[in-house]
Amino acid sequence: MKLTLTLMTICGGLLPLAAVIWGGVSLRRDYRRLVADLTAIDQIIQAPEGTYPDPSAAMSGVRQPAFNMGRLAYSYEWAQRLVWEQAMEDLRGPAWLAGAGVVVATVAGAWSIWI
Repeated sequence: MKLTLTLMTICGGLLPLAAVIWGGVSLRRDYRRLVADLTAIDQIIQAPEGTYPDPSAAMSGVRQPAFNMGRLAYSYEWAQRLVWEQAMEDLRGPAWLAGAGVVVATVAGAWSIWI
C-alpha cells in the first residue's frame, strides 16, 4: 500500500511538472518558427522593387496569413509574436516556481507516506 501511494504521489507531482516543461518547449518552438517566418516576410517587404515577381505569393510561400486584408495580412502574426515574446519573459519565473513547488510537494508527500 505504501509503495502504491508513493508511486501515485510521485506521478501526481511529475505529470504537472512535465506539462509545464512541455508547454514551455512547445511555445518556444512555435515562437522561433514565427520569428523566422516574419523575418523572411519582412525581408520580402523591404526588398527592392522587382526582386520578387509577385511579393504577395512570395510572402504566402513563407507563411499563410491567418486572414488576408491587403497590407494587414500578417497583423495577427505580428500581434501573436508580441504577445508570446512578452508572455515568455513574464511567465518564466512563475513557471520555475511552480515546478519547484511541485517537486517539493512530491518529495514531501512521498516522504510522509514512508514515515
